[in-house]
Amino acid sequence: MTEITIRPEPRTTALTLIRATALDHVAPGGRDDEPPVPNRQMYEGLTSALENWRAAGTLREDSLLLVEWLAVELCGYLYESLDQDNGRFDRWLRDFGDEVCQSQTHPHPAGPTAVEIMSVVADRLGTRSDSPTATEQLVRICVPYLHYVRQDHDVEDAREIALTFASWAGQQLAELMHHDPERVHGYVDSRLR
Repeated sequence: MTEITIRPEPRTTALTLIRATALDHVAPGGRDDEPPVPNRQMYEGLTSALENWRAAGTLREDSLLLVEWLAVELCGYLYESLDQDNGRFDRWLRDFGDEVCQSQTHPHPAGPTAVEIMSVVADRLGTRSDSPTATEQLVRICVPYLHYVRQDHDVEDAREIALTFASWAGQQLAELMHHDPERVHGYVDSRLR
């Protein structure tokens, strides 16, 4: 008998990751300055999706789309929380980028690459006349992303950058939804339709 497997969609995977991390942040104890306890189920689900894409020969393409979805969602949450003010968002991104780059101690850190990708996405926020098209945005994201993902560590690197984005996006969504799990579910459910 032939086994049929359905390849997970990058969009669905991104929103599932964001929901999981947002709910981790709204759980009792999740609002403290300490990050939530690592979510093994989310980690294993992401790893499974990445391995599925690798088996289908689409890991680089699908993981790039996953990262784009995560980055767009994160930037949207931040833009909303900063009252849709491009200047405030640009200042926040510069300050956050400096903080991330200074705090990275891992020899192959995902944070600086994630910030670079966020900078590309930020160019499309608001009504900027020089904003790139969606296709141009994906091409511009592709360069730092594919530079970060090493051939012999592709699943590991794709997972690390996706988890970085998911962690940041989940925290921002939890704050936007006033740490209300029902609002988090409602928002993500509406995005999945």
